[in-house]
Order: sequence, then C-alpha cells, then structure tokens
Amino acid sequence: MCDEHAVYEAAIGETRVGRTLTVERVRQLNSPTYFYEMLKDNPQLTAVYPGIENPYLEGAIDHHIHAYPDFVHRGQDMVEIAVDASRAKMRAIAFKDHWNLTAGAAYLVQKQIDEMVLDGRLEHRVEVYGGLGLNLGVNPEAVEVALKYPNMKCLWFPTFKSFGWARSAGLDPDPEEYVRLVGATGDVLPNVRRVMELAAEAGVAVALGHTDFEELLPLCTLAKELGVRAVLDHPILELNKLLISEMKQLAELGVFVGVYCQPMIPSLYQPVQDPMETVEAIKQVGADRCVSGSDFGQVLHLDAVSGMRVFVRALLGFGVQEQDVKTILCDNPARLLGLEPTGSSGHR
Repeated sequence: MCDEHAVYEAAIGETRVGRTLTVERVRQLNSPTYFYEMLKDNPQLTAVYPGIENPYLEGAIDHHIHAYPDFVHRGQDMVEIAVDASRAKMRAIAFKDHWNLTAGAAYLVQKQIDEMVLDGRLEHRVEVYGGLGLNLGVNPEAVEVALKYPNMKCLWFPTFKSFGWARSAGLDPDPEEYVRLVGATGDVLPNVRRVMELAAEAGVAVALGHTDFEELLPLCTLAKELGVRAVLDHPILELNKLLISEMKQLAELGVFVGVYCQPMIPSLYQPVQDPMETVEAIKQVGADRCVSGSDFGQVLHLDAVSGMRVFVRALLGFGVQEQDVKTILCDNPARLLGLEPTGSSGHR
C-alpha cells in the first residue's frame, strides 16, 4: 500500500498545472518553509532594501500600462500614473487600451505634465505615449487614421478577441467571433500584413497580443522581413504561456520578449505562478532581447510605478545583473518604441 501511495504521489507531483508548472513545484512554492529558505539561501535578497530601485527607474520606460479611462475600472487615471512616473524620474510611459486609441489622451496628459514641470509642481518631464488596441479587428484603415495622431507609438494586436488565445485555451473558437491573424495555411492574413507594413513605415511598435505560437511564428517571421519592431506580450504568464524554447526561437527572429511585472509578481488575477520563471527566461533568452513593462493598472494590482519598484527589487534579489536590469528597463524599451538611445547602459 505504501509503495502504491508513493507511486501515486510521484505521479501527482509530476502533473502539470498549465504548460510548465508541476504540482510538485506548486508544493515547494507554497510550503511552510519556503519563505525562510528563500531568505536563508539567498544573501542577495537580504541585501535588497526600499529605494535600491531608484537609480534603475531613472530613465526607465514602461511601455504597457492600463489606466483609466478604460472599458473597466483601473487603479489610477493617466495623469496620476504620469505624475508617479515623473517623480520616479522615469523617461517614458505608454498607455494601452485593449479596444481603443490612447494616443490622443496621451497627448493631453503630456500637456498637463509639461505645465506641471513649467510651474514647478514637478521637477522631471516624463514622456507620455499611447497607441491603438485592435480587439475590434485588424483594420488597416483604422490604423492609418491612428497613425495621424501625435504621441502614437504602439499597435496592440488582439487580446480577449484573439483566435490564437481562444484556441490555446481550448475554447474551439468561432472565426466569426475571434480575430485571426494567420490563415489555416499558416500565412499571415492580408489585412494583418498591411497593418505590419504600416507599422514599419511609421516606425511604431507592434505588441503581438494574447495569441499562440502557431500564429506567433509566422507573425515574427514577417516582422523580421518587414523590419517591424515587435514584442511578445507577457509570454511567461499562463494566459498566453510560451515555452522558453519558443521564446528563444522567436527572439532569434528579432522580436523582444516581454518580461513584465506579472507573472513575477503573482496576483489575484493569476495566483498560481512560479516567479522564478522570469529570471530563468532572462537568463536563457538573454537580456539583450528582453523588455520590461508593468502591465499593471488593474484594481487588484499594485499601482504601475509601485509594481515596477517591486519588480526591480526582485530582479536584483534573484541575481539578474545590474547592467542587465538597466538594459531591460531602459535601453530595450527605447528601441522598441523607436526613441533615441540615451546610453544608459552603454548601448547604441
């Protein structure tokens, strides 16, 4: 009976929770001793203190923030986040909306920040950008119009309406209900190709949304062909999880890998995560191909800038090199958004 129980326990331990996480790993992360072992076995973590992140946030860019107004309540509005980012001496922020254009609002927030700097209420000017979310469909005409707006820096491909996401979630998606980016033969659809051509011509970034590897591989191949600056949105999050081998394959095509605050900071939205997967992804993909962002703003998360503070502390505490943290926070987001390099990490 004991042997049978041991076999059963071993089998359960190897059972996967999502694509990579095992029951045994969940047990380790949730064990009564994990907290103490983490502190005892990791002297780097005991050296982390509030404020250690300040020099890393100076010049940092958060290219993926959810703010009010939006289709759901958010923890802060755009002006509040911009003020926080200014006080942290960040270089730039960009606001995402799954469905709509944020570039116009970003322009107005920038005017408010500039006025506050001019009259002395703020010391530091943070750059404020927006973009267009394509959940309502990948419409080249809508993109052409959006590109006429000032402060326009990014196109966000479908998320909640992504065919690839629904397929990976086992929902048997109806093509009439969900947005396809790649046809059944594996070719990028003509309207999607045209949007990527427009992005290349305008020099704006493309965030590839909540889709699966089956769509991502042809999309990233095309991005390389067209010279599009593109990023994988939180590919470590179980929502649209990729294997590290898949991330590396796509990164080799020139795409940035998004290592965001979530899932390194697990939350009520996705509580079953292994925070150490972020560190492993950075190590294996390479900091030169990774780009940070908070992806915060949800009402059950930390505020965006507070989330970035904890994120930086965690990266340092778990062994990511100082130069790599600066590359991920400052240099690579600037490249993604097409901003002039500042040389914060000695890169050009």
